[in-house]
Amino acid sequence: AQIAGDLMDEKIRYKTIAGTGFLGLGPWYYDNGAVEVTRADERNDRVDAVTRGFLGLTVACARCHDHKYDPIPTKDYYSLAGVFRNTQYQEYPLVPKSVVSKVAKIEEAIDTKNKLLGETQGNFTAQLARKLAFETASYLQGVFDVNGKPKKDIAQVVEERKLDYELLARWIRYMGRTTEKYKYKDQWQAMMKKGGSAEEAKKLSEALQADVVSVMLARAEIDEENRIISDKAVEGTKRKKRTNRPSDFVTNDDFCPGCGLQLKNLPEDQNFFFTEVFQRELNDSDDPNAMMGMGMRFGKPGVLMFRGWGLERRIGADALAQINAIKADIDAEKKKIDPYYPFAHGVKDLPDIRDLELSIRGNPEDLGPPVPRHFLSILSKEGDLKSFSKGSGRLELADEIVAQPIAMRVFVNRVWRGHFGTGIVDTPSNFGITGERPIHPELLEHLASTFVKNGMSTKKLHREILLSSVYQLSAADNATAFAKDSGNRLYWRFNKQRMDAEQLRDSVLLVSGTMDNAVGGPSTELSPANKRRTIYGKVSRYKLDEYLQLFDFPNPNISAERRFATTVPLQRLFLMNSDFMQVQAEELAKRIAAEPDNRARVRKMYQLVYGRVPTESETQLGLNYIKTEPMLEFEEGKKKADEKAAEKNKDKSKPETTDKPAATPPAATPPAATSEVQSASAAAGVAMKPEKDSSPAVTEAASVAADTKAKAGKSVDKEAKPADKEKDKEDMEKTPEMVEAEMMGKAMMGGLMGDKRGGGKGGPAPVKYEPTAWGRYAKVLLSSSEFVFIK
Repeated sequence: AQIAGDLMDEKIRYKTIAGTGFLGLGPWYYDNGAVEVTRADERNDRVDAVTRGFLGLTVACARCHDHKYDPIPTKDYYSLAGVFRNTQYQEYPLVPKSVVSKVAKIEEAIDTKNKLLGETQGNFTAQLARKLAFETASYLQGVFDVNGKPKKDIAQVVEERKLDYELLARWIRYMGRTTEKYKYKDQWQAMMKKGGSAEEAKKLSEALQADVVSVMLARAEIDEENRIISDKAVEGTKRKKRTNRPSDFVTNDDFCPGCGLQLKNLPEDQNFFFTEVFQRELNDSDDPNAMMGMGMRFGKPGVLMFRGWGLERRIGADALAQINAIKADIDAEKKKIDPYYPFAHGVKDLPDIRDLELSIRGNPEDLGPPVPRHFLSILSKEGDLKSFSKGSGRLELADEIVAQPIAMRVFVNRVWRGHFGTGIVDTPSNFGITGERPIHPELLEHLASTFVKNGMSTKKLHREILLSSVYQLSAADNATAFAKDSGNRLYWRFNKQRMDAEQLRDSVLLVSGTMDNAVGGPSTELSPANKRRTIYGKVSRYKLDEYLQLFDFPNPNISAERRFATTVPLQRLFLMNSDFMQVQAEELAKRIAAEPDNRARVRKMYQLVYGRVPTESETQLGLNYIKTEPMLEFEEGKKKADEKAAEKNKDKSKPETTDKPAATPPAATPPAATSEVQSASAAAGVAMKPEKDSSPAVTEAASVAADTKAKAGKSVDKEAKPADKEKDKEDMEKTPEMVEAEMMGKAMMGGLMGDKRGGGKGGPAPVKYEPTAWGRYAKVLLSSSEFVFIK
């Protein structure tokens, strides 16, 4: 199904077509260079993934020459590459055709309106820049007022000269930067260096304004000529629309229409000058020619280029109303297709089938004769090498692979490795000459033959392995066995394996009792508030989720035969400090809150986390932790202070009464069991049933403490507002470099920061939790080696 699910019998095709996502979700290269090269790289990835994945052979090594070690000639590589030359990406909607056609019409309308919005904003941006270009002299004289002698405050200059504060700041920054690419600013910078006069500054500012206007008009003429060149290149009466689907483009012009045209441009010094003033800030190493069209979207804006909010607040009310009307219309259209209909990624055959030419020395631009599509000659009967004739040949290729004994060995070896951490052949994608020899050939043959006899049932294969005595061995060490086989290649014990990223997160959700077991649905960000299984987490090739990256999730841009486990401090920091672990630990603490006493709570937590009861020493360690937990002492001290403050306020507002029993005074020492319950109740943040020997006074004290804590929390929030204002002021003073470093630090902590530390606009939803002693104890258990490792 992974290779040819779309070509199988129509009765089962609805089940198998999704399997072609194995090929459809492979990398598709858009604008990495010449289209011949990118298409060849895509085919190479498919050949490599299929042959290593199913046959354990590195056929892709024969792309440029015959395989150096295995008997695989170059022609065999291009015979398989020809199969994928005739295969293209396809999306298979999981809804009726009427829904698809309706959405297509709405998307076309959205594209048209987005184009109109872009043109409208671009026109207003250009108009504003042209207007400001004729005010250059005024702003340069303002620059002199700020940086010349005597120096003036920028706010004072803005007020006196009636200038735009942000634009003046941009001119100050621009005129202070040096460049070797053009000489337009040299006289000004020399004048400022020697301490020139206001008269000199006025003269030079007028000259520089003339340069700005001149290069602006020259660029306008060039743009008009380029429009004529582009129009002549258009076939028919409509311009080609840019496409993003890999199935919709064959050449680079399909992906970026017009990008391959030879357009005119200004001389280098004028081009660099125009780009920095009207488009974007450049470094001397940048090429403005390569950035045409990018200047409006990326990097720091040029001096006179305003976009987004900066543009909207500088244009008139009518212009702003026009932009907002188009935006509102686009948003209304988008709501009609939200949520988007589900579809399966896959592949299909091209309508025009032909064989692929052999690339001389792997160069797709130096082609040899076409190579008929067929299976690997080394795995075919001598003299019986049949060419594929049905479509692309994917179905015939799949049939050939399934018929190969080596494919069965590769499959059962991968399943074995998944259970034991190492394979019978520990190079699971290389069964060739350079791969490892099987440590137990007879076992490999037995598993492969049994797998075939059982109708290739993966479930029966798992059952056979899991019921074996070798799988049920303990991970205990044995000095004699270790001396003979330190790597445990003979499986004399079970290999300890650290849970991978998905297993670890799912296990935490499971023991905390918060896992959402819903099946299906779209992928979502792995935020602290996300309680779905990790298999439904979003995986982006552009930016991999920080949690997955931290715990060694493989690079989604390439095929990976195994996961490599790293051990770094940030993993421990995530387990101890991330909001996800904090929240789940507190949820786990709630699960054991109903137990009658602390000893029972420790026992219950061990059963939930480790699946066993604790030893007496482990129980005592847990009880001692709860009694002496450092943060608990701080919290209890704070609670007492809050209680005293609350009592004082109560005395001021109400006459003293003696109807209620007094709370237990600080000097009183309740029985040990009662003390445990009281601390557990306060720490867990939930109501717990008092033990039999708990006195009314102790129960009342716990109740008063809880109420006081809630009131004190509100009071603290109110008092924190001035501090928040100070924090906002600090944030405003941060440089972009400081902000970037701070964000990088958050990312390294697992990217799952919620509350005040995380997210912000567009980030994960904030999470709220009340840290407790029992929650911190749960976190200790959840971050232990016994929980994190499978053994």
